[in-house]
Amino acid sequence: MKKIKLAYVCEALGGGVRKHLVDLLNYVDKEKYDIHVIHGVNRMDSVFLSATQQLIDITFHPVEEMEREISLKKDYVSIRKIIKLLKRIQPDVVHCHSSKAGVLGRISAKYTGVKRVYYTPHGYIIQNPNISAKKRKVFGTIEKVLANNFTTKVIHVSKGEETEAINHRILGKDKSVVIYNGMKVPEEKDKHLHKDFNIVTIARMDDQKNPWSAVKIIESLIKEFPYIKYTYVGDGKYYEEIAQYVKEKGLEKNIKLPGFMDKPYEVLKSADLFLLTSLYEGLPYALIEAMAFEVPVLASDVTGNNELIIDDYNGYLYNLNNIEEGKAKLTKLLKDKNKLITMSENANQHFLDNFTIEKMIQTYENLYSKV
Repeated sequence: MKKIKLAYVCEALGGGVRKHLVDLLNYVDKEKYDIHVIHGVNRMDSVFLSATQQLIDITFHPVEEMEREISLKKDYVSIRKIIKLLKRIQPDVVHCHSSKAGVLGRISAKYTGVKRVYYTPHGYIIQNPNISAKKRKVFGTIEKVLANNFTTKVIHVSKGEETEAINHRILGKDKSVVIYNGMKVPEEKDKHLHKDFNIVTIARMDDQKNPWSAVKIIESLIKEFPYIKYTYVGDGKYYEEIAQYVKEKGLEKNIKLPGFMDKPYEVLKSADLFLLTSLYEGLPYALIEAMAFEVPVLASDVTGNNELIIDDYNGYLYNLNNIEEGKAKLTKLLKDKNKLITMSENANQHFLDNFTIEKMIQTYENLYSKV
């Protein structure tokens, strides 16, 4: 049987986008697909770099000029290089990930006549409540033009993300498909009782993830509950600033900032609660991982989060930036161990029912294999 040629285009190679891509590369059937990855090099983390060395049955094509910032010169060079690669590969399917690769990859695929072009935004920038109306309009227009003229289907990772796109008139329902992120069932978990109450966040320290709110919620509770141990796994633009704040306030005993970790699962194993304070999301892997490890969640009530967390079932949702509400809901769990145990069981069941890697890969292969 002739293999289907599949080319991924991706610039952002850290966090959830990288995890999603590496999962696809690991689990998509190599007997059915000849896989190529056209990627940037400026935002590669160590996990992706390791994947390029270990996945010997996949061909990687680095494009140094492809980067997040807008640069007419570099973007033009990137498009020329991607076009050249696509002409050589002659893919049956091109799948672009995140906004920058979504622009460069879809234009290049259209130019080279690729018949099936998919795009996963992993959260639209227009979902960010802090951007200006002018930027929202410009980025929305770009997404609309590309979705309707350069794309077979836009793959949304949540129904909420799809609804945002439809409400902003980026596309119609016929141009969209929703495929939930998924992950492997963990082989080992540590659910022994601990004397401390371990709270974990795994996220970049950038504007989208809103890390200051997380730190403020924890800080406000330490005096009443000194046995709280909070670990924020991740680096980014606010890391040094937050590290300095933790030191100045004498919070190092309760708040740990290990930075980026290759295997954050080690921290999740012993977590009692996961905290995520994002401004907006697509469908965050971090919450799926938490549920897989039987960890209930306290999260901001935003698109993506509120599709994974059912309030008062497998965790709590609080209104964005309402630190007092977040604090009150976390206090409930600190005082009610039985509630925490029930939410832990519900979290794991919700994961098994909806978000396993097998469900995700099967849906993608069905999409890629359509004639």
